Amino acid sequence: MVCLIVGLDRRTLSPWHTNVAAEDVTRAMTVARSRARRLGIDLVVAAAIGPCSNVLPDPADRLATHAA
Repeated sequence: MVCLIVGLDRRTLSPWHTNVAAEDVTRAMTVARSRARRLGIDLVVAAAIGPCSNVLPDPADRLATHAA
């Protein structure tokens, strides 16, 4: 699937986005962070937008909810 990963740089608070093809949302976020890091950006992912403009949940949020 192709996801649009949207976020911002922690240092400058500048917006950042890229399209990533990956098998799931976790991998797409990892790829986006890696791409951003190569550009000197400390990426905070704000959203992953998947096919048909669906905002995809971050699997880490689900884990944090169950741990509480």
